[in-house]
Amino acid sequence: MVNDRGHSEREESGEAKIQILGTNPDNPEKGRIFVWAKMGWFERLEGPSGDIAFTPIADSEEELRKLISRDSPKADLDDLRGKYRKRVSEEFIEQSASYSDSSEDSSEESDNDEEQKYHQHDL
Repeated sequence: MVNDRGHSEREESGEAKIQILGTNPDNPEKGRIFVWAKMGWFERLEGPSGDIAFTPIADSEEELRKLISRDSPKADLDDLRGKYRKRVSEEFIEQSASYSDSSEDSSEESDNDEEQKYHQHDL
């Protein structure tokens, strides 16, 4: 779903809530990538050997936008789509088990069901 500003692709129906924004939608690997989940905003970081990590960066989209504008005043955040979005989503889901301990009342089974519903919607 897209909000009034056109920046959100979250599902608002109570199913999986994940959003992926980037600073370079035409070439995502050249920009910064951010993932929203119930636990907040995470930045996707790729190490020199290709390992991927997601580090907490902000609690709200407003806070995230302030951080981005402070670091790179010309940068804007846009929804990422297509194959790259799917790949980042899968990477985040794989690693989110370590973060899910802090989420409220979520079992691993229901999280997987929610993510499957999300991916079906995304196709």
